[in-house]
Amino acid sequence: MTTQQTPGRRDPRLDRSRSAILSAAVELLAEGGVRQVTIEAVTARSGVARSTLYRHFPNSTELLAAAFQELIPPLRPPGSGSPRQRLLRLVLAQAEQIERAPALAALVWMATIGLSGPPGPDDGERSRLTALREHVVDTYRRPFDAVLADCLPGGADADFAASRLVGPLLFNALITRRPSDEPFCARLVDDFLATQAS
Repeated sequence: MTTQQTPGRRDPRLDRSRSAILSAAVELLAEGGVRQVTIEAVTARSGVARSTLYRHFPNSTELLAAAFQELIPPLRPPGSGSPRQRLLRLVLAQAEQIERAPALAALVWMATIGLSGPPGPDDGERSRLTALREHVVDTYRRPFDAVLADCLPGGADADFAASRLVGPLLFNALITRRPSDEPFCARLVDDFLATQAS
């Protein structure tokens, strides 16, 4: 007996298989980092066939990017307001994400600035990390880049500026266990803007 698909309706098996694949990838990412999220590991954990996985995710980089987005949703653009207001909203949103998943947020930012994985990966791993870095930059860094463009003098290093804002949030979450609350974030933004003005 064949199953007939009603036009315009999605097969629920596709949703179930995608959910199983993504859950397995998220678990592997949380447990062991980027290197653990392989096609073999995900298919073994999810119980979904490799061919089905490739229907949802054409390659391991897209699978890994989807797992990152599941764990740490992308930051929303901060909307309107002064550069300070926009930057503060963005830093507060980043602090909240880091609070929820500090190690993964650190991993995302390391991928953004090109520090993922130990030195000397093979060519396949290097291209995978490069593709992931490009995805992370597009997804997680663009909101910062847009706001920093209004705060930085021409020719300033946006990577360094972003790390000066996000670095203390990661340090609080991973090392000091101090909260990155609104007063802390406001001070961080004000100190940052004061150095840009001088």
